[in-house]
Parts: sequence; C-alpha cells; structure tokens
Amino acid sequence: MASRGKSKLWQYWGYGVLAVLLLSLGSAAYGPAIYVVLLGLLLFFVLFQAPVYCGAINRKRGSVVDFCRNNSTGLVLGCHLRQHKWQKLGRDWWSLGWRQKSEGLWTGGQAKLATLSFVVGTAVSVIGLFK
Repeated sequence: MASRGKSKLWQYWGYGVLAVLLLSLGSAAYGPAIYVVLLGLLLFFVLFQAPVYCGAINRKRGSVVDFCRNNSTGLVLGCHLRQHKWQKLGRDWWSLGWRQKSEGLWTGGQAKLATLSFVVGTAVSVIGLFK
C-alpha cells in the first residue's frame, strides 16, 4: 500500500520544479542555463504529464461543443480512449475558435493549477534570466 501512495505523489513532480523556480528567484546562485532547463522541465510536465481532464471533443451540436471529462495526463494528450489520444492537436482542434481551444486550460482545478504553474514558472524564469 505504501508504494501505491508514492506513485500517486510522483505524478505531481512538476510542482516541485515550480517550487525550485520560485525559491531560486531571490538567489543569485542560478545561471541562465538552469532557468532554461527548469522551464523546459515545467513545460514538459504541464503539456504531457500533469493530471488533468481530457477535454477532447466528444461531439458538436451546432455551435455547442461537448468535451470529454475523463482523466488524462498533460494538457496536450487525451484520455484512455484511442480516438482522444492526439485529438486535441488534430483536425478538429484547428477548426475551433480560440475561446473553445483555451476552454480546456481552465476546466477543473487540476488544469487551472497546471496552467497557472506554467505561467508563474515562465514569469519567474524570465525574471531570473534578466536579473
């Protein structure tokens, strides 16, 4: 049972990268290369590994779009359904407006946390690069 809890905790490793970025802001010990690497790790986590909802298109009814609510990993990948794996970047995604495209970034607490962590991490990295 203990190993199961460790694997659950391990899926949030990207927030540790964000914590390191935030803690490094007041220190002059980190160089620009470290900020670039940490930002790259955070981007990889948010796009491909952060626990979020799927958000792939289930069906369109006129201008109303129904999105999938299954759990998935990352803001780019879909859920366990084969059709949803890369649908977010497929043909249907390119035909949607910006409002519908960005709707998945703010669906549920997990997606909001992942999106905000990348925004904050990017801001901290830019500040760290220019200090």
